[in-house]
Amino acid sequence: MTYSNKNFDVIIIGSGIAGVSIGSELSNNLKICILEKENYLSYHSTGRSFAFYLESYGNKIIRQLTSASKDFFVNNSNNENPILKKRGVLHIGSKDQVSSIDALYSDLIQINDNFKLLDRNETIKLLPCLNSESIHNSIYDENASDIDVNNLYNVFLNECKKNNSVIEKNVLIQNCLKKGNHWILNTNKGEYNCNIIVNAAGAWAGEFGIKTGSQNINLIPKKRTIFGFKPLNVELNKNWPLAVDVEENFYFKIENDIVLASPADENPCKPHDAQPDEYDIAVGAERIKKSTLFQFNSIKNKWAGLRSFVKDKNPVIGFDNQIENFFWFAGQGGYGIQISPTLAKIANNIILKKDNNFYENKLGMNFKSFDVKRFIDE
Repeated sequence: MTYSNKNFDVIIIGSGIAGVSIGSELSNNLKICILEKENYLSYHSTGRSFAFYLESYGNKIIRQLTSASKDFFVNNSNNENPILKKRGVLHIGSKDQVSSIDALYSDLIQINDNFKLLDRNETIKLLPCLNSESIHNSIYDENASDIDVNNLYNVFLNECKKNNSVIEKNVLIQNCLKKGNHWILNTNKGEYNCNIIVNAAGAWAGEFGIKTGSQNINLIPKKRTIFGFKPLNVELNKNWPLAVDVEENFYFKIENDIVLASPADENPCKPHDAQPDEYDIAVGAERIKKSTLFQFNSIKNKWAGLRSFVKDKNPVIGFDNQIENFFWFAGQGGYGIQISPTLAKIANNIILKKDNNFYENKLGMNFKSFDVKRFIDE
């Protein structure tokens, strides 16, 4: 423990990508402590992510946050160890999904000129494992990229450490007491004190918020399943693009000579150590077999993680409406990794009372769409 009296400007709850990203920003100006209840950092959602940089993913504000984060990924990479590794993505659709393809394409071309509308033959040329009878057309983004999550996470973590932030594992918070503008956190490792609490607890953020007496934002954790298989009949190419059903019924990519896939499930649940369900794997396998040429009989590996959403699927940022000095940094859903640099900078500016004119005015972001104050009337 760097600060022997355990007094900090800010204590951040959770060591996932949310916690370390905002910690890396705040640590440049403030004494920071990150508290993690598990024995390992980034144990839950971040450590289990099927991470991709997709400017075509999510609603308008998510796409804006994603695009604004690209410079960070590029500037913190080197030729030997890039954060982004270009792969490309195909949003694929059947004859019954033509309207979905058209609607998505109309939205995407307003972001940038990365996106191309491809017919069946062009689509299968890029991804020959697709079943031509199930594919009508697609939208291609050649700039979509894999995100090296470990690399990115360590960029944030190293910045925290460089600035002498304290990171504690195996900390169980028993209660949080508010005394004036000061917080006292009683834990199994003793008492921690701070001026501001940042709630970056991921799937547990809603529960932790209620424990402190802050507002209920109705955060819902949802389980996402990933499974891997090796086809019996198709030679895989590691350079094939990611394939995403245009209505998000499934997605898959090639990694380490196997197919990693998901049924894109979003099953509401309580926060817990998520495990894959055989039914969800079976659903995903059936959908992928229908849309591809893949034949496979066994699953090589499988896991699950939690993605947490509020009703509008936008992040939740800002000081609580009921309790002073309690800052929400939650609800990033399945977008948390690809939007982490920009979201952390915005939150840092709010906490330090700096302006966010670049994001609001130059990039045209609607801050009300992710401000916690939008829940006042709910």
